[in-house]
Amino acid sequence: MKAKLTSLIAATAIATAVSSCGGGLGFGKIAMDSEEAVNKVKDIVTESVNPSEWKLVEIEWNEGTSDREKLGNDLGQGSIFVKMVRANGQVFTQGFVGQLGFKPTDLSPDHWYDEGLDYDKVTPIDASKLDPAAIVAQIDKAKSMIPEDYEFKSVASYEITAGIPASSSGKGEYTTAQTAEFRVNVVEKGNETVSNAGSTSIIYYEIDFDVDADGNVTMDAQ
Repeated sequence: MKAKLTSLIAATAIATAVSSCGGGLGFGKIAMDSEEAVNKVKDIVTESVNPSEWKLVEIEWNEGTSDREKLGNDLGQGSIFVKMVRANGQVFTQGFVGQLGFKPTDLSPDHWYDEGLDYDKVTPIDASKLDPAAIVAQIDKAKSMIPEDYEFKSVASYEITAGIPASSSGKGEYTTAQTAEFRVNVVEKGNETVSNAGSTSIIYYEIDFDVDADGNVTMDAQ
């Protein structure tokens, strides 16, 4: 596990207040470890990405990265991101911001695959086939693997990637297999916070999990 000492200072109280008031544009909390969150991702992506124009190569959703969003376990305070390739091989990314009702951001050229991908070799992710029950079962499996002295706090992010080369040149092996990875935040029981000079900070730890093409979940050894 990787330790993170975060200077949330009373930001946890702020985050709780925002969530209880419904977060962005009046939406209620969408728990990151719920089927509701996966269904929201599924709906947004299938409605927004035209498969006749794009091949989807990555979907990622998160609880947000600012101090007021971290540990909130709320997709409504986070974002959804997609990475997709056009027939000419150009790769673009786009986000959907939870606090703005999942309003889409502008398309941006992907800076990693700046040389593009081989469109014909890409086996795209079919967002319509996202399985909420299976993904929640993966998260539940991960929770069961958390050391007993620690307590689940949130799912920080979940990412699905198509079988494309890791090289930024886009050259390498293309496969039909898709993989996933996700990050869980936990706190140590009895040692969740530290106080200094009137400020309270939360000590949390990140645990990464990998999901293979068969849906098996393993904890990252780092």
